[in-house]
Amino acid sequence: MEPEKTFSPADIAEYYEKTEVHYRRGWDLSNSHAMHYGYWDEKTENFRHSLHRMNEALAAFGAIEAEEQVLDAGCGVGGSSIFLAKERGCAVTGITLSAQQVERAKTNAQAAGLEQLPQFRQADYTKTPFTDNSFDVIWALESAVHDPEKHGFFREAHRVLRPGGRLIMGEYIKTATSMNSKDEQLFHRWLDAWAIANLSTLPHLKSVAGQYGFEVLKTQEITAQIRKSSWRMYYGSFFLGILSAGYRLYNPKVSFFADNHYKGLRYQYPALRRGLWSYYFISLIKPKNR
Repeated sequence: MEPEKTFSPADIAEYYEKTEVHYRRGWDLSNSHAMHYGYWDEKTENFRHSLHRMNEALAAFGAIEAEEQVLDAGCGVGGSSIFLAKERGCAVTGITLSAQQVERAKTNAQAAGLEQLPQFRQADYTKTPFTDNSFDVIWALESAVHDPEKHGFFREAHRVLRPGGRLIMGEYIKTATSMNSKDEQLFHRWLDAWAIANLSTLPHLKSVAGQYGFEVLKTQEITAQIRKSSWRMYYGSFFLGILSAGYRLYNPKVSFFADNHYKGLRYQYPALRRGLWSYYFISLIKPKNR
């Protein structure tokens, strides 16, 4: 069995900082400001649009309304925060573990010309600086995956959400409750390269959420809608692997994440095809009486 690694907040910040150049070259980061899978349906026009569609689809699923106070928990370089402020009229605060991403997000928001700019700060979503009952919505698009057990994430989310507030997630979900050694190795080679220790199953996620007072409103599997992005990552990984090998020749002290990022891109697709994981939208509520 492949040993499960653990990743500290500093490790996770390093992953995003060291691999940002890969997102810029291969994932339209400079234009879309997106570090998530694209959403492909009959409305999707092209790859860039698929990244925008992911924000649209999750916002519609979560019934995000104008003027809601939103915490973008794991905001990256600000793409979803900018979308929520611009397209939904929300007051958004984005947090990320990376100081580099905070500065990128501020620059991107200013360039978007928004009348009400999202606010960005460096913070850990398991222990934020915000007071109790601060937000109407917490948005977590492919970010809660970095807390595999989810206790810290749900505990803090419940604290900072107002009664009646909602937690909206786009989440990788482990679908295989047991794996053979070959599948286990494949699964963790993908996750290790992306600074993810493990994934939660859907029953585990629901159970932990319930322990901290959340009720599940609805879930929706959208694996079919992200499959094309998964395939795109897989084939792009071969070109990135060549670049990484060349870079390593002249920079033997290259960081683990910069050197291995392409492996995550490569292994996630076979893991998806083997049915080891799926992709879900999840909506939860903090009841008003809790």
